[in-house]
Amino acid sequence: MDDDPVLRALGEELARDDPDLAARLAAGPCSPARPPGRGALWMVLLGAGAAVAAPLLLGPAAFGVMALLVLIGCPFALSCWLPVVEPWPDDDPPS
Repeated sequence: MDDDPVLRALGEELARDDPDLAARLAAGPCSPARPPGRGALWMVLLGAGAAVAAPLLLGPAAFGVMALLVLIGCPFALSCWLPVVEPWPDDDPPS
């Protein structure tokens, strides 16, 4: 099969400019997928580091949040236990 000379020239130019892309285009759609690059490896390593560091960092933060909740919530909790003061009976309006 005879290719168009313009397409052949474009293919040669692409092979000079970006040989990796030219090889992938020449391989066709049924070629096996490439393994993930180093970007995926870095994401896995960062995720593992975050999973290890999260309990160490969240522990003090959770303790601080609980302390703030206790300090702010104590007056409100104690006010629920105070007796309810009935207003003075106002039978006779002042004259």
